Amino acid sequence: MISIKKNHFHKKNIYIDFDLDDMKNINRDSFKAISEENHAPLQMMIDGDDTKKKDFIEENGFNRVRTCYGMSVRRDDLIRKETAKINLLLVKEGVEKYFELAKIYFEYYKKTHESINSLSVDFDEFKNILTKDVYYNDEDGIALAFVEDNEIAYVYASDLAKADEFFYCLCEKLFNDYEEIFFEADDVDASAMRLKNIFIGGVDEITETWIYKLNDK
Repeated sequence: MISIKKNHFHKKNIYIDFDLDDMKNINRDSFKAISEENHAPLQMMIDGDDTKKKDFIEENGFNRVRTCYGMSVRRDDLIRKETAKINLLLVKEGVEKYFELAKIYFEYYKKTHESINSLSVDFDEFKNILTKDVYYNDEDGIALAFVEDNEIAYVYASDLAKADEFFYCLCEKLFNDYEEIFFEADDVDASAMRLKNIFIGGVDEITETWIYKLNDK
């Protein structure tokens, strides 16, 4: 049996899932019928280790469009190299600078999701998912990170060539307070992948996004 659900934040696609035992009763026509009935592409989020399900949906018309890395890192995982020390600033929800940074990230988030499953809510609703604290540096371009305790929730850097300086400084600050830091990095998000790449190892889990579109058939 195929389960179907919608995501209020991303309404373009229909999210589906099924158990391995159900695959004997599912075929390409099953996916086509659901897509036609809902007038939308189908989206599946699959564990990177679930090769049986991945092979099955690929054979039946799905394409992998994104890989998300769930990271759990410690100070020893940092790749050591010389970076310039920068001024790390912190603002909290409720001040004008926070609103400005949230707006910048909103625009970036929209771009990173547009080709897969576009954002369906406006800024006023979107900002409710952001953490209350944001670290940033705006001396030369803008780099920011929305953080809650030892989780880095969202990041953006306008100049990727200089992003490492900001991310190193941010992580060193967090490692002073916590043994571990958690974050996710999508391979379609260049800023988040820049953060991931200052660490060696640390990947806890991999989740892949697969899409079925009628016009791809």
